[in-house]
Amino acid sequence: MKTISSLFLLLILETAAWGWGRHDLLTTSVVEDVAWLKEWDTIQVTSFQKFLPKAFAKDYKEPDFLRQYQLNPTTKIILKHNEKEGEKVSASWILIHYTDEPDWGLDISPDQKFMGGTKGPTSQAFRHLYWKKWSVKGPWRTFHFPPREMGQALKRAQIFYDLAQTAFEVKEPYWAFRFLAWSLHYIQDLGQPFHSSQLLTPKFIAWDSVFSFEALIKRTTQIISNYHFIYEDYVVFRIEEETKDKLKKYFISALKGDTFINSSSAFLIARHSADDSNRLSYAIGEACYTFFGDQFLNPSIDVPNSPKGKFPLAPYEDSSRLSQKEKTLFLKNTAKSLQKTALYTRSLLELSKEEFLQKK
Repeated sequence: MKTISSLFLLLILETAAWGWGRHDLLTTSVVEDVAWLKEWDTIQVTSFQKFLPKAFAKDYKEPDFLRQYQLNPTTKIILKHNEKEGEKVSASWILIHYTDEPDWGLDISPDQKFMGGTKGPTSQAFRHLYWKKWSVKGPWRTFHFPPREMGQALKRAQIFYDLAQTAFEVKEPYWAFRFLAWSLHYIQDLGQPFHSSQLLTPKFIAWDSVFSFEALIKRTTQIISNYHFIYEDYVVFRIEEETKDKLKKYFISALKGDTFINSSSAFLIARHSADDSNRLSYAIGEACYTFFGDQFLNPSIDVPNSPKGKFPLAPYEDSSRLSQKEKTLFLKNTAKSLQKTALYTRSLLELSKEEFLQKK
């Protein structure tokens, strides 16, 4: 039988790239309490083609941009939410509507074979993840192969933060906030524990398949994907229900506030987000297993490729299978992750305000 380390070489070839299921929902709750953003309530929408020669060179075109930033060469960077060139929108509107945008393209890197594969939407996973180097102090939450530090989310957060600053300096505030939304996306992704740890808990390993290498890889990948997706779906469901006042605002309350940390770079803020998330990952993995039950270990269940709504989310709130303590533990741990995600979102916004988003 091949070694258990080989499992982790191939484990997440099918793991999704998405972080929190709806970045727009998270960002909506966070920016409401960022008072200074209200000063940026009338930003003129401009085209990408107008921005490019101002920020780069006169003959610099969209393909040059896509190549320089290693984006899908077929991507079209256009106005995607019915905004019209020349109309006025707010900074908050731009951030809310475009924090999901990095999930709409395809990224490339040598690490793809370890972090999402080289084809399809999962191939951009390496850009949306960050795994710390393996440590004996946290053997499960830092376990992956190769055991070195992996993932480009920290660098991508910094790259697009710098691009936001460039856009502001050439008097293109619409694109400054749009690129800032891209930077925020990576920082928020890293707040999701399934993005800062490969395995989370040994309960996600298909131990019943250890004598068949191919089955072990396939089944463990499926199990992690099942819990990853059902977890993200539930968080979205819960926030939507809280927004409609149907549930106590456990998650929305976690996203609210005005606290932030002072930091010198987007890279370091992203690193803080990943580190805090990784520290919570084992607790989140264990809580997910308890909260959602062992049904998602079943080889016949494939959450990522199932029709929306196949797995009802509301019953988990009222499940008699769970004790109140178990429900509260799951909600509490997830709220901690969301609270940290919000903290680092506000921290990046504060850094941008101090470094370049100053009203003249």
